[in-house]
Amino acid sequence: MIVADYIKKLKPYEGGKPTEELKRELCIDGEIIKLASNENPLGASKKAVEVIIKNADKVFLYPDGNAYYLKKKMAEKLFVEDENIIFGNGSDELLDLIYKTFATNKEDEILYCYPTFIEYKLIGMGFNKKLRELPLKGFGYDIDLLIENITDNTKIIFLNTPNNPTGTMISRSDIERVVHAADNNCIVVIDEAYYEYAIAEDDYDELLDLYKLGNVIVLRTFSKAYGLAGLRIGYGIAKREIIDYLNRTRPPFNVNILAQEAALAALDDDEHIKKSVESNLKGKKFLYAEFEKLDIDYINTYANFILFDVKKDANTVYEKLLKKGVIVRSMAGYGYTTSLRVTVGTMEENKVFIDRLKEVLANV
Repeated sequence: MIVADYIKKLKPYEGGKPTEELKRELCIDGEIIKLASNENPLGASKKAVEVIIKNADKVFLYPDGNAYYLKKKMAEKLFVEDENIIFGNGSDELLDLIYKTFATNKEDEILYCYPTFIEYKLIGMGFNKKLRELPLKGFGYDIDLLIENITDNTKIIFLNTPNNPTGTMISRSDIERVVHAADNNCIVVIDEAYYEYAIAEDDYDELLDLYKLGNVIVLRTFSKAYGLAGLRIGYGIAKREIIDYLNRTRPPFNVNILAQEAALAALDDDEHIKKSVESNLKGKKFLYAEFEKLDIDYINTYANFILFDVKKDANTVYEKLLKKGVIVRSMAGYGYTTSLRVTVGTMEENKVFIDRLKEVLANV
């Protein structure tokens, strides 16, 4: 098959192996603790699970292509209009739609600071776009540098807050600066995948209303705090005109019927979100304290993961933790050759992780 050179250069995303397969390969008798993908360690809302079971016999039907009931409830919750909302097969699909809809010319440039959410880069490469990656300042977005690099060709600016993999936030005032500096033909995407965890911190500002400033899209997801990662459902908030354009490139029936029903139920389960956020805050404090005892540098996070520096080869530490039944994420591929990222788990999982980390570091 003949394809363009930029397609040949792409590398498919490699997900982790199933935990049962890892147990077999590594001869691990006990449970494997997965702290690599920033999933909610408390799982999904019980209300959502009950609804999934209740609606399982409807999967022979096509889903509501407009997500009518979910859109109504979300609009009420966020105090926006139905026409300001779009749902996607995870936020990843919405990123794909943003590229497909707005970055349509050869000279269009995509601007963001890196390391950040890898999909901005992977999707952009898939569309053969010119990606302008600027370095982080410390571990956060360098807003002054980003603004300096906005040109007439800048078509999309990605702002990831809290930023994955560093966990740092971008202040509301800095985001407003970017929006005001951007050209009228440029889309500013505020990606808040970890919003529910971030807003629990006293200094994290509400950002949703910034969509009113202009060509701004705010992205959020049900994958993290809501615990519905396996169903793939995310949403975007923007002005009516922007949502209308996105809907023109959105595939029909893109959000499956169980995802819609589960999201509807999850929106009513405030107690699950409360418990998830409280568990995360408690877990972060525990891990911070343990890292300090081990003289490990870490970045204060607004999300449900922590970037930490073991001052040893990250891939080696990752492999040794894996053999002990703990899966984290090596950050060597992001340029942080001695750092790893760990998802904040349940307290039991956090304690096991720290115990195994101590064992590994003592022998590396």
